[in-house]
Amino acid sequence: MRCAAAVLCVCLAAGACGADGDRPGAVPTLTWYVGPDRVDAPALAATCTEQAGGAYRIAVEQLPTDVTTRHDLLVRRLRAADDTIDLLSLDTSFTAEFAAAGFLAPVPRGKVGALRAGIAQTARAAATYDGELVVAPWFMDPQVLWSRGNLAERAGLDTTQPISWDDLVAGAQRLGVTIQVQDRDGSGLSDWVNALVSGGGGSIVTGAGRDAEVGLAGDAGRGAASTVELYEESQVGPGPSRDALSAFAAPDGGFLLASVSAVADPALAGVSGDMVATAYPAVGDTSVAPLAGVGLAVPKHAPRTDESWAAIECLTSPELLRPLMAEAQHGASRLATYNDPAVKGAFPQGEVARAAVKSGATAPATPYWFQVVRALDETWRPTAGVTQDTTPDTSQAAVEAAIEGTLR
Repeated sequence: MRCAAAVLCVCLAAGACGADGDRPGAVPTLTWYVGPDRVDAPALAATCTEQAGGAYRIAVEQLPTDVTTRHDLLVRRLRAADDTIDLLSLDTSFTAEFAAAGFLAPVPRGKVGALRAGIAQTARAAATYDGELVVAPWFMDPQVLWSRGNLAERAGLDTTQPISWDDLVAGAQRLGVTIQVQDRDGSGLSDWVNALVSGGGGSIVTGAGRDAEVGLAGDAGRGAASTVELYEESQVGPGPSRDALSAFAAPDGGFLLASVSAVADPALAGVSGDMVATAYPAVGDTSVAPLAGVGLAVPKHAPRTDESWAAIECLTSPELLRPLMAEAQHGASRLATYNDPAVKGAFPQGEVARAAVKSGATAPATPYWFQVVRALDETWRPTAGVTQDTTPDTSQAAVEAAIEGTLR
């Protein structure tokens, strides 16, 4: 069957989902697996279905919210040569792993140039493995520093300059407000550590092989641990939390480290009109925001790759990138979209988001990133136990073991 029992299939336009699309003369149905982002995927699919003029129709299936559950489901399906997935919204943190495993169909040579054109360098890098574009860049959702009203100014912070972690913490303590850190899908801690290490001039992992270099035991790792230690000792928040948005909306909520699209979350409906975005807190003088995004991929065993890539061309077109930003509040990977008049008024955090997309830190391009995340979770949680004296060395050993394949 074309519809998997594990998830809900939403069929769009004329015709039904399932084997009907395989009947002679029937319009083929492309099944698009989408992640837990804020995109109105059925509406986008309906637009592309209409524009296809009968060449195909797109049905949408929803992937799990939790990053581990989502990852494991896709690995199982793709490893089993599942041919019921025609399009896939792929987390940037999964891209290197899935490409190295041979799960993805190659991007047609004739489409590479158009899919790369005008794309932010960070998004191109996140969509590339072993020198080849392996997915179509779609959106990047950089984290920014959100505050409410003129609270940043009241805290003595100059929002025209990079705000240091020391100044942010001191300002929050001065006003008696919290600093919340978003953890939407279970990757919040690794995103935080990755950005802190990158902001200190380092990299958690450099290289794609089993002999990749791990950079946690040096100055950048110690600086990252020092920042976490400062945050914890100041008692201004619980660290990465799935309740961060609702806590920010509470009376003592002051600052929120979260994606640019968080402003569209229902949990913030009561305060969204008062939210102001500034650059992610700086390590030293450098603001490096965590970057998580989505690319559009075609699985290796998809049965209609020509139609799948045609659908991806539609989904990545300027027309469909506009609602991605104006409605879902995601940052498009194609930088020209930020200048679109239809986007500017509906995406007031655009300048901050664009700067973050251009300079932020994505997950390192290692096929073993998911194992690295587990090692980070095991050595940086609870964050109250993090110290600059011990955590970097302990975490270095755990990440090395994860990459070498000896972590248990």
